[in-house]
Amino acid sequence: MNGTTSKTGADYLARLESFHRLDKEREDMLKELIAKYQDLEQRFEKKCKEYDNEAQTRSLYQEQANEAIKKFTDIQHRAEVNSFVFAIIDGDGAVFRDDWIIKGEEGGAIAAHQLRLDIKKHLKDIYPNINVETWKIVVQVVLNLDGLSRKLYSVNLTKSLSDLTAFARGFSRSQGLFSIIDVGKGKEQADFKVRETLRLMVYNLQCKHIIFGPCHDRGYIVELRPYQLETSTSAKISLLETTPPSYEFQELGFRRVKFTDVFRSEPLPDGPPSPSATLSTPPPSASKPPNYASVASTWSSPDHPIKEFKNLAVTPDSPSRSTSTRYYLVNASGERVDEPLPQPDSISKQRFRERCEREGSQPCNRWHLIGTCEVPMCTYFHGERLSPGEQLVLRIRARGTFCAYKGSCRNPDCYWGHHCKYGHKCQRLNCTFSGTHDMDLTPAERIYDDGSREKLTS
Repeated sequence: MNGTTSKTGADYLARLESFHRLDKEREDMLKELIAKYQDLEQRFEKKCKEYDNEAQTRSLYQEQANEAIKKFTDIQHRAEVNSFVFAIIDGDGAVFRDDWIIKGEEGGAIAAHQLRLDIKKHLKDIYPNINVETWKIVVQVVLNLDGLSRKLYSVNLTKSLSDLTAFARGFSRSQGLFSIIDVGKGKEQADFKVRETLRLMVYNLQCKHIIFGPCHDRGYIVELRPYQLETSTSAKISLLETTPPSYEFQELGFRRVKFTDVFRSEPLPDGPPSPSATLSTPPPSASKPPNYASVASTWSSPDHPIKEFKNLAVTPDSPSRSTSTRYYLVNASGERVDEPLPQPDSISKQRFRERCEREGSQPCNRWHLIGTCEVPMCTYFHGERLSPGEQLVLRIRARGTFCAYKGSCRNPDCYWGHHCKYGHKCQRLNCTFSGTHDMDLTPAERIYDDGSREKLTS
């Protein structure tokens, strides 16, 4: 035997066993790789399905979004095409000018045309960057046709009871979207229609602006107050002023507008002028004529620049002086001159405000200042008459409204204003009495209701 080591059977078995282990490890590794591959394959297929679902969903959402955008654009276009401005007016408080009413149908057509022009001008002023020419203008005037006709006729502002009816017919016929609506008797009838119309229009997207015209009635303040803090809504509302509104309307902060070519800027008179008219109750100040020097001194502050009437001498036209205490003053040209009024005390002002808040409306001037009121269904509060101090507050407020007869008024009990108290020194913009700024405010004569006169010389 040579020196070469020979392999035994055990050696070969050991090597074979080693090969088996390697084969087993290789098999296990392959199984592991196959398992991982299968897992990755399944996850890949799952992700592919998720992707396909996402793609389909996104495509669906995109189609829906495109359709929604198309619908929105269409709605927006139609809203713009059919945009309108709505004017709702309480015609019993915002009264048309009598010079239009007495012209019947022709006057109604003219008033409607002028109102359309005024509204369009107002819209251009507040929407300078928008083409408001495409906006339709809708006007609804609600009133008690019979009641207002009788009132206008009773104070000689119309020639017949049919004037207002003819005017309303011409107003409604001349403009396709203008209407005068007769709601009959009862303040609540007009209130209901005005309130419901406002609620409908204020959130209507096609209604771009609202002109709200019952600003003579404090009852509407509660209706307007919820919109006060909504910027988008409050900017959409303009308050139409005819007669001076109460301070509560001014505190709301809404935009205000006047159409003086269409509506009266002063309240309807209580009755036709009558220099010799007698009343059952004398006015509160009827005890004796006030002393000019003392009254003028009260009004010598910058807020009340009425000139003092010093050293006035009275020269009666007749030997016997009138025993009447009711009179009015005129200047050298025969124009009515208002006597200065003293400032009311703060307590009277506070009590006046509290009384108005309790009553929920404004006081009747005629009842509280004169003592009688013949207006049927008067909407202002009566009851216990105001105290003298509170009457002074009311009288000062009434002086801020131009008398319908202006300087030619000859009613000694008239409580309206007949000229600007500041005269040529007035610095107020849009002064109601601007036409009287050059008027002579020096009283030249006192005229009593019995026809007697007293010359006043300085």
